[in-house]
Amino acid sequence: MRASHCILPVPARLHMASNPRPSLLALRAFEAAARRLSFTDAARELYVTQAAISRHVRALEGQLGRPLFRRLHRRVELTAPGKRLASELAAGFSQIQHAVDAARALTNRQLRIAVEPAFASRWLVARLGGFSASHPEIELELESSDEIRVLGRGTDIAIRFLSRKARRPGKRARKLFSLDGFPVVARAGIAVKRSPRSDAEILNYRLLHDDDGSTWRNWFAVAGLAGFEQARHLHFNDYSLVLTAALRGQGVALSAPMYVQSELKKGQLTRIGQSSVTFGDYWLLEGSDRISAKARATFAAWIEAQIRQTALVPAYPPQALARR
Repeated sequence: MRASHCILPVPARLHMASNPRPSLLALRAFEAAARRLSFTDAARELYVTQAAISRHVRALEGQLGRPLFRRLHRRVELTAPGKRLASELAAGFSQIQHAVDAARALTNRQLRIAVEPAFASRWLVARLGGFSASHPEIELELESSDEIRVLGRGTDIAIRFLSRKARRPGKRARKLFSLDGFPVVARAGIAVKRSPRSDAEILNYRLLHDDDGSTWRNWFAVAGLAGFEQARHLHFNDYSLVLTAALRGQGVALSAPMYVQSELKKGQLTRIGQSSVTFGDYWLLEGSDRISAKARATFAAWIEAQIRQTALVPAYPPQALARR
């Protein structure tokens, strides 16, 4: 029996576009998928989800006005236009890599680091001055972004958060730490007659989210508490906004203590409830470029030492207990 395949139609309105310039991220996603003939393998290479690769490829097909892949049963194959584009992109990215390597040879003091925004703003940036003072020979280029970055091309080191359900990274990866957290609210917003140690206290606040609600659902499961569906909710697309809302008394946030040490010590935020939940793990991913090998090793050793030295504040600061 011949394998059936389909070529998805491209919306007519996209054929009429005035030659928009394709996104470099979309081109990179397509090149990886074309080279591996697998959206899943391309996602692993670029440390993104399979859905992200599919989204970039479909956007590129829409801009070009023609399909680049045939979607078969459990596999894909390139169309004729897809084969030609893949060949040209492979040569183009190779030329770009050659130019980057040549420039890096002249400026091998630079270390490019891609970090997730929450980790960068709430923990890393405050400590980078110490690294620069100890290692003035290394110039750091820090990018805080969730976008696709290719190790060895777009960055030398990536620090990424992965849930426990995510696939473990490859060989050139080391686990930095597990991220655990608990609910926190503005101290001024706590009801005087209620104990902040009770998990049920959560139900008196609006739940603040920076995801689809899965993290809070997990906490409710760990706490053995019902009422998630009946609770009030407020969603954001950025973790910093969640903390800002919590500090303004707009609800309760789930946070790791290492991210809110200052606010807990000052009494601006306080923990409520007894249950904690594991969010996932932070990993340090390294490129394999030999030019930056020494700088990568130096930074990796430094950040691991900083994590070991991080002293987390108590779940219930003394000043919070004194006010109860």
